[in-house]
Amino acid sequence: MDILRTVLSSREFLAPIIIVLFGSISFFVAPDMLRALAVAVGIGILCIESWERIREHKWNLDYIAFLALFTAAFFGEWLSGAVLALMVSVSAALESFGTRRAEKTLRGLFDKFPKEVLMQTESGVLSKPIQEVNEGEAFLVRTNEMVPLDATLLADDALLNEANLTGEMEPVEYRKGKFVKSGCVNLGPVILLEARGNFEHSSYRKILTLVERGKQQQSPLVRLAERSNWMFTLVTLIFAFGALIVFQDWERFLAVLVIATPCPLLIAAPVSFLGGLSRAARNSIVIKSPSVLEALAKTKTLFFDKTGTLTLGEPELKGIEVLQTFYTERQVLEIAAALEWSSLHPVAKSLVHANEDRGGALLSAKHVEEKIGDGIYGVIDGKRYRIGKSDAPHAGSGIISELSCEGTAIARFSFDDTIKEDVEKLFEYFRTRDYSIGILTGDKRANAHRLFGRFRIPVYAECSPAKKSALVLRQQQEGNLVGMVGDGMNDAPALALADVGIVFSGTENSASIEAADVAILGRDAWKIRDAVHIGRRSYQVAKQSIVIGIGLSLIGMVFAFFGFIPPVYGAILQEVIDVVVIVNALRSTY
Repeated sequence: MDILRTVLSSREFLAPIIIVLFGSISFFVAPDMLRALAVAVGIGILCIESWERIREHKWNLDYIAFLALFTAAFFGEWLSGAVLALMVSVSAALESFGTRRAEKTLRGLFDKFPKEVLMQTESGVLSKPIQEVNEGEAFLVRTNEMVPLDATLLADDALLNEANLTGEMEPVEYRKGKFVKSGCVNLGPVILLEARGNFEHSSYRKILTLVERGKQQQSPLVRLAERSNWMFTLVTLIFAFGALIVFQDWERFLAVLVIATPCPLLIAAPVSFLGGLSRAARNSIVIKSPSVLEALAKTKTLFFDKTGTLTLGEPELKGIEVLQTFYTERQVLEIAAALEWSSLHPVAKSLVHANEDRGGALLSAKHVEEKIGDGIYGVIDGKRYRIGKSDAPHAGSGIISELSCEGTAIARFSFDDTIKEDVEKLFEYFRTRDYSIGILTGDKRANAHRLFGRFRIPVYAECSPAKKSALVLRQQQEGNLVGMVGDGMNDAPALALADVGIVFSGTENSASIEAADVAILGRDAWKIRDAVHIGRRSYQVAKQSIVIGIGLSLIGMVFAFFGFIPPVYGAILQEVIDVVVIVNALRSTY
């Protein structure tokens, strides 16, 4: 019912519905007039389609259908023309429907971005549209809110998450007077900043501009059926005009054109690709456009973001080092979790979750005070504890937190990101199929190589959004179709520029979702392989269906040439060919 409702409410299917109504009623009332109207609708559709192709300087297979419909109308073969008009309109509707659903508007890029800011004025705190904020004006950013403008920090200190800009999990400590880029998220208390420019010149806006440019520069893919259309057109015209010249028979001429009408060619790819979309959806993969499947099939260069794409993107407790013998691992973890319980820091959340998972008690911490850059202080059972970042060297870990009691270190907690399950198998799958793969990350080179050095894959570390886009563009300039897999705002420009952008939908970044062509529901890295496999399968089935359609049409044209098939039966035969092609194309669904 949902599918039927969608079809009936879609403007693309209005023409096929009208033709079906005209055709059905014509068996009871005014057959010639209603069938003529159906033919007129088909001619109108083809005129629109053809004009678009002419503007694009492309030869159009629809010209054959146009000639067949015009000839049917000229000789009053209304039934043949009506059947032909229906197939033409359905083919156009399927393609237009897929294209409309694939349109990626940039309005969604701003969904999670603040529309207004809180201004600090002499009369108090006022709300103001972000576009009206000028350089030098002071504004406030509350806890867990995004910094909307490039600014100078006026507060003494701040703890900011730069994941939107770098993709990395570890928050950064800022001191008074430091420049803060828009797109950062405030993890600490309310902070006061001074605007360093307007929204149009902000770092966030620059990323959005890169996304817009990327979609404009993306290489368009030619419709599958158009690659050999001129040859099919030439053969068709030779048969049609040959029948007219040799036999001086307009019916044979029309019959050839009716059978040769390229509905199988026009409908094979859309049906195959729509089947691929359905199969992908069942596997929790949302592919935004049928043409993306063709791009997936042909792409042989893949770039992967690191954090959140190949890794879980969250610091995970890897080890506990107890420094004082009168404490146990369980005790120091319970103390640390009590201190970190109300903090928004990712490391704090990891400690709290680890304590819960291990069945630790929830201790009560009093006089808790978080000092950005220094750590969290609190009193537990009459003793004053502190937990904060440690400078102690620790091989193999990314983040070290140190717990101390009355100034004496009692434990260290080591954290690191975790590589997703099946990543190694994923790399092996693409390597054995001669894919060129690489990792693009905003993380430090040491961290990237610590996690992925063993895979012997090129790692491009400390990449800004612009640098990621430049690396994608460089491969495209060398003649390669490029796929980009990411999850964050910092990946959005590269996702938009790539021939195929793949994103994990668990991200909070609307820019990456809108810029991408494929959204994977969940965090399973192996679904990247599934998406590529479905694309390749759909493309292969589409090509097979087109070959079958061309082969059967050529056989039918030979029989029509010698007068064995009149126009009406030619239209019926064309329908049979369409059914055969559609049935074969539906194999992509499984």
